[in-house]
Amino acid sequence: MIKENTPRTILTFLLGTAAGAAAALLFAPKAGEELRDDIAEAVNDGVNQVSVKGKEIKSQAEKLVGRTQDQVQGAIAAGENAYSRAKNA
Repeated sequence: MIKENTPRTILTFLLGTAAGAAAALLFAPKAGEELRDDIAEAVNDGVNQVSVKGKEIKSQAEKLVGRTQDQVQGAIAAGENAYSRAKNA
């Protein structure tokens, strides 16, 4: 159950972090151009973090799919073997 919610938890955390960073930048006493630069940098950092996490989640999903396919193939082979033995008995 916990593993099913991990991607959602990570995404929620990242979005909360980005919102907090944006709020901090908006309330900081800085000049307009400096503030815009800081906001752009924070947004780029957030996008990069989401991209990295997305790639990690994709990799984990591909591994899970591979393991599941192996298990299904094993179950099919076992079923075919059992059927063959029962048919010949």
